[in-house]
Amino acid sequence: MKICIAQINTTPGDFSGNLARILEGINVASVDHCDLVIFPELTIPGYLSQDLLYNPDFIGKNLEILNEVIEFSRQVSPNLHIVLGYIGRNNEGIGKPFTHMAGVIRKGELIATYQKQLLPFYDVFDELRYFEPGDQITVFKVDGQSVGITICEDLWNDKGADDYIYDGNPLEQYRVAGVDVVVSLNSSPFVHGKCLQRLEKITPVSSEGMSIVYVNQTGGQDELVFDGQSFVVRGGRILHLSETVFEDSFDIVDFDSDVDGESLATAKTRNVRLEDLLVLGLRDYVVKSGFSQLVLASSGGVDSAVVCKLACQAVGPENVHAVRMPSIYSSEHSRDDAKQLHENLGCWDYEVPIEHEALVTELNHLYSIHGDDRNLVSKVIAGNRYMGVANENIQARLRDVYLMHFSNAFGAMPLSTGNKTEAGCGYYTHFDMNFSYAPIKDLYKFQVVDIASGDQLIPENIWKKPPSAELSHGQTDEESLLPYSVLDPIVMAYIEDYVTTFGRFCEWVEGQFGDDVKVSGDMGFLRTWLEKSDAINDYGRIVSLIGRMEYKRRQTCPGTKVSKVAFGIGRRIPIVEKWS
Repeated sequence: MKICIAQINTTPGDFSGNLARILEGINVASVDHCDLVIFPELTIPGYLSQDLLYNPDFIGKNLEILNEVIEFSRQVSPNLHIVLGYIGRNNEGIGKPFTHMAGVIRKGELIATYQKQLLPFYDVFDELRYFEPGDQITVFKVDGQSVGITICEDLWNDKGADDYIYDGNPLEQYRVAGVDVVVSLNSSPFVHGKCLQRLEKITPVSSEGMSIVYVNQTGGQDELVFDGQSFVVRGGRILHLSETVFEDSFDIVDFDSDVDGESLATAKTRNVRLEDLLVLGLRDYVVKSGFSQLVLASSGGVDSAVVCKLACQAVGPENVHAVRMPSIYSSEHSRDDAKQLHENLGCWDYEVPIEHEALVTELNHLYSIHGDDRNLVSKVIAGNRYMGVANENIQARLRDVYLMHFSNAFGAMPLSTGNKTEAGCGYYTHFDMNFSYAPIKDLYKFQVVDIASGDQLIPENIWKKPPSAELSHGQTDEESLLPYSVLDPIVMAYIEDYVTTFGRFCEWVEGQFGDDVKVSGDMGFLRTWLEKSDAINDYGRIVSLIGRMEYKRRQTCPGTKVSKVAFGIGRRIPIVEKWS
């Protein structure tokens, strides 16, 4: 059997664009005399389409495209079987209105269909909101071999990969049925370690008698990024692993060849790079939104430097506009570092100084002349309760205004430069975390530094100097919070593993040492800090802060999700609550 793995980048509702990619894959497979071409999950409508499904014309258009593919199949090799995903209607009169389908097309006919059985409803997934689950397997013949179909979650119920355990196990059903090949259609978003997890869980369950073909989509969609990494396994060995990330790929795998494949240990060395996926997620968000130009505030700090670098990789440096907005507190080295960065990357450099002191004075004067002694302004001033931090933060608000003016006037999408650790602690103003998209929103500080330190185009001083918002003389982030080597793992443990007590945090840290997983820029410093007498109080202060800042995080823009639990899609915490 000769198969084509059609690893493509779909977009929800882009029926013509998705169809063009489908037809390209069919043509490639036909020209190469393939017996089977497999596309990702929900190929025709795109994934995630979410509540677009409720539009009365959406499902009809999706079925119309399905019929176009069926008609097109008359023009290609009569031996080619086309497997792709679409949305069906549930006509049973009970249950959810739609069905999550895979269809098998050959010679102008829909010869078989499969209805997804296991519908995830956790993290970013909400398939039970829309779809009625199936309960039957589907087997069809290709070149004398029996082929079964699964869709994403159907393949995972016996892997212990998630906390959800379903009653059914489609993969076991196919094993009992004695099929030769199981093809799995997937739209599986990237999460740290997930590419390797797929291989580790799926490879061992293949056998000499049953091959597994795993086809995953690629590309960015809102906050999600799909890493592709499609593969074919048989007999505990990997026959093929797709490595293309940025473009559609149509890889051909011949089961009848003498290729023995590679071991799992060898394949582990070819994992997709985090930086590439960040670029892919940003590129697709920009391009699919109809933009070509990007603008960001560049402070000379490591966060904005990495965002600037990712932007240049995503759309080209000639389309990136980096604006330096120094205030009276901005250091000369920050100005110089940012300017050198822009020169190294080849993007556009602008300097637009801000002046905030006179504005603050004028604002407070205008507020104070209204009302009488009962007025809020008068009471605060009389009671010496004026919040001086507002004078600092107005610098960020001015930068927000200037950057949005650039965006509105010249048509460039504005990027946010905030990271996950800052978001966790609410240590930002709207300037840091608003705008249209936040490429490093789901990266902890040490991950941002790792990217910066690995690139010679980013001046060394940018990632080596103490992080600072430079809103007052001598200010540093770590004085206000904790050292990032401690802060990163506190936020990570709280958000991703729901660790909320100091004792459990200590155990969590030790577990990371055992698993050899990096959770801090300095694991030795973290361990030493845990022994300090005031560590428990500082830990409690930060955890309380994280819980209180949900209202602030809810106002931030979307950003690429790369961790197990990210702020935004998939994390559903009440804004007003008394638990955290």
